[in-house]
Amino acid sequence: MDAKQLIKELQTIPKMIKTLEEDREATLSLVYSPNSYSDTRVQTSKTNAQEAKTVAYLDRSDYLVKQIELLHEKRQRLLEYVYAVKDMNLVMVLFAIINSQTLTEAQDRLDIGRSKFFREKKQAMNALDEVLNQTEKAPA
Repeated sequence: MDAKQLIKELQTIPKMIKTLEEDREATLSLVYSPNSYSDTRVQTSKTNAQEAKTVAYLDRSDYLVKQIELLHEKRQRLLEYVYAVKDMNLVMVLFAIINSQTLTEAQDRLDIGRSKFFREKKQAMNALDEVLNQTEKAPA
């Protein structure tokens, strides 16, 4: 993995988490909707079918929570590479890039000129590549 791929993955994970959280909320809304159970007496097979649906929705919700947790853990592991960069100024540049939609937005967050931003971005990416290369060479 190189620095560019790492940054791209770190930018993508929050979007995936948001999608999973929205899916979980939609699933739970089906469980807790007022039409889940009828107040009138229904046949046993209909009640069992409704209970089976509810259990399936709750299982799906649990699965989504587990996936969200795994993504949070993965993001934290990937951020460790960014933290390993020695120069704190370069770490700030990397975080600005990770937390921005575009490079222009990252530049605005840092409140620096365009040429200085791209110079520091290049240094930050090189430093991150160095950290990643050291990690690959390290014995497991």
